[in-house]
Amino acid sequence: MTHPQKSSLAMLPPPSKPFGFQPRSSEQVKKSLPAWLLSLLLHLSLMAGLIFFLTQIPNGSGEAENRTGGIVLVDLQTETTEYLSEGDIAQSSNPAPAPDNSTPSVDLENRPELPGLESSTDESPGAADLLANKLPSADSLIVGPAVKGKIGGKMTVEVFGIPGTGSRFVYLIDRSKSMEGYNFRPMLAARQELWKSINSLNDSNQFQILFYNNEVDIFRRKLSLHSASEANKEAAKQFIENIRPAGGTDHLAALKTALKLSPDVIFFLSDAEGGFTADEIFEISRRNYSRAIINTIEFGERRSNDRSLEAIARNSGGKYIFKNINTLQVE
Repeated sequence: MTHPQKSSLAMLPPPSKPFGFQPRSSEQVKKSLPAWLLSLLLHLSLMAGLIFFLTQIPNGSGEAENRTGGIVLVDLQTETTEYLSEGDIAQSSNPAPAPDNSTPSVDLENRPELPGLESSTDESPGAADLLANKLPSADSLIVGPAVKGKIGGKMTVEVFGIPGTGSRFVYLIDRSKSMEGYNFRPMLAARQELWKSINSLNDSNQFQILFYNNEVDIFRRKLSLHSASEANKEAAKQFIENIRPAGGTDHLAALKTALKLSPDVIFFLSDAEGGFTADEIFEISRRNYSRAIINTIEFGERRSNDRSLEAIARNSGGKYIFKNINTLQVE
């Protein structure tokens, strides 16, 4: 039995290759790549090489080879040289101990005695004590060398019953011509009360006596305060006894002079002839820098309508008293 199909297929010749087809080698394939692709590959290769080269260059200065250093110490006195290695430096790098600033103890029991410097257990005086003993007080600077002893003790003294408390006292007494009337009684009474008041002061107090008319007579002829020492009291007694009434009256100038002494208390005695104006009373208050208490004593047969002495006392916190010259007691 025959198979006509198989035999026919077996008889067919093998298919022939298309015309012109030839197998290509690798060289032919490369040659057939486009030119732009080759240029791209070339540039990529160059950029990759450049990046690799740049990454291999170290930043900053070049690496230096580590070397071991040392310190050379030279002793100039012995002319010897000492070399210290890194290990020696590490061992000696510990911080030095802080210097001992404490005062070294002194054996006071066994200290030697120097000539003229014998040991004493008494407490040494401080600087404040030395200054207090050597420097003059403020009051002594005011009154000058006439002041002796402790100054500043307060006490209360009186003139015609009016008290005044302080440590610095000024007595301002009218000695105008009108004070010699009535058989000299006003002046004698003024002298008597003045001396009694000064004699009651102690040596820690200071005083000054001013007798005035058109001018001012100053005790010891120096406008300053004096200590109430026995010597100064005796001199004040002689000064008081030698005063005689004369001349006119300048109340304002006398009271301004008294205020220059910056006293604590002023005893102001006058027969008030002429008195003070309102402007003068205001000026007295303005010039009273030490805030002195001004006690005023007015002599006369009867009180006049003038109230200037009373106003001066009231403005300063002092007291005023009127004394009738007909009833004055003179010893």
